[in-house]
Amino acid sequence: MDLYQKGDYVGELKDTWCVAAAMQTSMNIMDTGADTSETDQARIFALARSIAPSPDGAAEPEAWAKGLAELGYGKYAVTQRATIRDAIHLAAHQIRVTKRPAGLMVWRGAHSWVMSGFTATADPALTDAFVVTAVRIEDVWYPRLSTIWGYSRPPDALVPVGLLPEDYLPWKRPSGPYPDKDGKFVVVIPTT
Repeated sequence: MDLYQKGDYVGELKDTWCVAAAMQTSMNIMDTGADTSETDQARIFALARSIAPSPDGAAEPEAWAKGLAELGYGKYAVTQRATIRDAIHLAAHQIRVTKRPAGLMVWRGAHSWVMSGFTATADPALTDAFVVTAVRIEDVWYPRLSTIWGYSRPPDALVPVGLLPEDYLPWKRPSGPYPDKDGKFVVVIPTT
């Protein structure tokens, strides 16, 4: 399953705007047509900061969830799991049943990826007995190079689950502590 359509991707226009760019990309995936304007990303960033500002001048994942709901894109929740496999399993199930993208908080919680799809051993809408083998992601840092994490993948990249630990690591922010997130895999999921 892959919800992404060519043109949905929007990169972050400033280095603290990853949540806003992920929200804008998510909105584009859910809308007909795409809005890639800097004006709207700035508006979304201001909304995100008003909902859940982070100490580093960016926005917390709760802003992503509450902001999309406030903008009319349905309910979202921030949750965490002990393992990558559990987090990806939950995200795939929710993408399948809601037909809306999810979000992964990568780089120890410092960055946002949109998860627009996945491949799995069975249909998550029909059974809980499935294994996610790969995820489709939009890394809003693309096409930049991170001096810590390397080059970002292009939009709609198919990433095998076995490679996710290169980027999707347990939450650990220097501005912490975050008792509900520290040491866990944080995911922003669409809910019903």
